[in-house]
Amino acid sequence: MSYPPGEEIPYMFEDERLRDEALEAASAFSRPEGNKRLALIGDAVLRLILYMHGYVRGWSTEQMSDLQSKIVGTNVNLSLVGFRRGLDGRIRPNPAQNYVQEKLMATTVEAIIGAVYIDSGENIVVTRQFIVNLGLLPDLPE
Repeated sequence: MSYPPGEEIPYMFEDERLRDEALEAASAFSRPEGNKRLALIGDAVLRLILYMHGYVRGWSTEQMSDLQSKIVGTNVNLSLVGFRRGLDGRIRPNPAQNYVQEKLMATTVEAIIGAVYIDSGENIVVTRQFIVNLGLLPDLPE
């Protein structure tokens, strides 16, 4: 079952397997890579969206890099968004972990972005709006 807008993941998945993969941490017991492949895609798409945001506004490369560094450069911002949305209750962590760590949360947020990008037919506009709806970039206009 997909989560409706306003819930932990403000996106309706056509392929719920993508959502499930995005919420699964790496584990020797199930998927060895967990959500890491989707996280790589999500990281790249998020960076593209951030760079386009700066490019459209005529920002310098330094300003664009600063924005990217602030939003994606550390796990702090990504993990805060995930914890605020309550994603820690949805992640399937490695059985050896007792709680969701910051790095796992950041990876999961990136994986969800990657899953949305793929599920939407690689639609960057839909993915950008998802990122805004997620609360990661609340000031990112159309």
